[in-house]
Amino acid sequence: MIITKVFSIHPMTRKSLFLFFMLVFGTMVQPLEAVEPNAKLFSEQATERDAAYKIIAQQLAENISATVDEKEKQGFLVQQQLLTKLEKLLDKTEKSSMDLWFSELDLQKTLSWQDFEQYLERYITVLQEAKSSAQNLESINKEQQTLYNRLIALAEKDSDQDILQLQYAFKVRKFARQTELEKQLREGIEIAKKYFPTVIDHIDVDQETIKRQEELLSQAKKNLQQLEDEKILATAGDDVLIQQQESLLAGYLGRELTDDERKKMNYEQLKLLKQRIQQLIKDDQILEGQIGLLEEEQKTIWFNLVAEKPDFFKLSDLSGDITKHILRLRKNTEKAHSQIYTYEKELSTLRGGNALVGPKAQELINTLDEKVRTVFTLLSGIDQRAEILENKGRLLDTAIDLKQSALGSMVTKTREATDHIFEKVVSVLKYPLISYSGMSISLLLLLQVLILLVLGIIVNRLYGLMVQRMGKKRNWSERTVHLIQAVGKYPFIFIVALFMLSVVGINTRSLALVAGALSVGIGFGMQTIVNNLVSGIILLFDKSIRPGDFICLGENSTMGGFRGNVVQMNIRATVLRTNDNINIIIPNAELMASKVVNWTYSDEMIRFRIPFAVAYGTDIDEVKALIKEAILNIPVVLSEPEPQIWLANHADSSLAFLAAIWVEGLNARQPARITDIVLSTIYKTLHEHGIEIPFPQMDLRLRNAEPQQPNFMGITDAMRLKMFQEATPQ
Repeated sequence: MIITKVFSIHPMTRKSLFLFFMLVFGTMVQPLEAVEPNAKLFSEQATERDAAYKIIAQQLAENISATVDEKEKQGFLVQQQLLTKLEKLLDKTEKSSMDLWFSELDLQKTLSWQDFEQYLERYITVLQEAKSSAQNLESINKEQQTLYNRLIALAEKDSDQDILQLQYAFKVRKFARQTELEKQLREGIEIAKKYFPTVIDHIDVDQETIKRQEELLSQAKKNLQQLEDEKILATAGDDVLIQQQESLLAGYLGRELTDDERKKMNYEQLKLLKQRIQQLIKDDQILEGQIGLLEEEQKTIWFNLVAEKPDFFKLSDLSGDITKHILRLRKNTEKAHSQIYTYEKELSTLRGGNALVGPKAQELINTLDEKVRTVFTLLSGIDQRAEILENKGRLLDTAIDLKQSALGSMVTKTREATDHIFEKVVSVLKYPLISYSGMSISLLLLLQVLILLVLGIIVNRLYGLMVQRMGKKRNWSERTVHLIQAVGKYPFIFIVALFMLSVVGINTRSLALVAGALSVGIGFGMQTIVNNLVSGIILLFDKSIRPGDFICLGENSTMGGFRGNVVQMNIRATVLRTNDNINIIIPNAELMASKVVNWTYSDEMIRFRIPFAVAYGTDIDEVKALIKEAILNIPVVLSEPEPQIWLANHADSSLAFLAAIWVEGLNARQPARITDIVLSTIYKTLHEHGIEIPFPQMDLRLRNAEPQQPNFMGITDAMRLKMFQEATPQ
């Protein structure tokens, strides 16, 4: 009854309770129906395991002979193959001879360099195998967990159960075997570490070996220098050929192509690809020469370390330099890998039975395939040698710490811990977040771009401040300071942008093709922007308009148009600030196309012509003398050149004069204020001396003497009679 009442409350409540019971009972029933792994297939007891294998083998043989369906028969054959692999899989790995490798060294006598190289080779082999084993163990563990999840998700009689049981058993046994191998490798590393200090103390290198090593080092330097010289000599010609080929391919863009034209374009693309791959091979040969030189330099450090009186500080610095060179070399190798993957992708689009590839192009494709394999072989060899050299470098640093003092062991442990943390941080930063078209974006890449951007902003601002300080010390004008800042600012921004593109991995040479393809769009859609940019560059170097100038746009009179100080000249627009503190942004193209009056182009001295008038009959000489004397007493007016008073015109009702005055500096940029001061002074002077300032007047004279009755409203007698009749009440 209670349950009935609860279910009758609301349909939504009923639905919620139903889902709740289904969820509870479903979770209770699921473990009863889930498939569990068959533990006999991966039991630690070989007899129990073999018995289970024998039963499954008999069942599979019967099923294969009795089955007619080919698809079902194929499934049984797959299970048979898996069972065979399980039977052949050994319980444990063979006992490693690594402990014998290290213990067979007779440490009661001195060791030759050959014996020590053999020891290093074995030590590094153990380190590399341990690293690879840890990766394999992690991979097998993930695969094992995936198979387990798939297995327990199956129903009791699912047809896929048998295959998954065998696969899971194989992964479990393989994981156990790999764990045993991992344990042996760790033991081998501990044995190598145990013998390492003693081995270092027993090395003896004779003078003949040291002399031979110096000759090898000198020869490695010569070989590398020869490769670099050949690269420098060939670079100019190769770049010209690549540019010519890119220009030739740009001619095919933006138009409809026939099949023959497409064949020609594909052939030209292959020729360009060949030139780039050949250039990459030369770069890889230089990398190979660099790794060879680093190997010889590191060997020389080992020889100096076991000498009688080694310079530990110098050897430590040299070892650190080699480590830095290795990191730089591996970065270049990664870049070369990225390039060859890109070239391989471009080649794959033209490889095979493409109808638009002719016989010559197909022959060229075969040649390029061989060159690509050569590049991959070179890079793989360089990577392996770099990894070995890096491990030897760590052992060398440890040996230097052990040799120099009793505190060497503590220093070594600290360095190993630091290296481990550093490797973890670098691996996290290098993990690719996004991968597209052979280019990977990682946290390290984003961090590099951000650091480069911040450094660019800081250097740009420091450059501006430095120019300002130099300008103050050397009394440069504001326009000169701004020009020097602009000359350094925009090229620096362009260079930083190129560096950022290079860090991201974008080939700047390919931008030429993009620019060619976008030239039409730039010509039409971005015409105004490009016009302003080019005009801004011309204005910066033309010096016709500079920051600090007082200019007038539009009407050239002192009272019209846009007028103000040029406060800023950017690459796209110029900022004009009026005396009302209003900023006017003017596109640079408008400044180039329109007439501009520059009041301060050559100097800061300006002459204003201020008009005034007096009545007819006034003494002209007296007016000139009075006004000139009054104007000379105005502080803002220059006495040299002296002001002049001109009679400009015989107007209708006055004598028109012009007061020509000279001002400079800030006063030259305030025409309204200067006009107000001068006109006020002129008015006061004329008023004090009783000189009349005329205003327009008109006299009306009647030439007909006969008096007439005025008719102000122009109303005739007939109109007046009609108006009287309408106004009279009826």
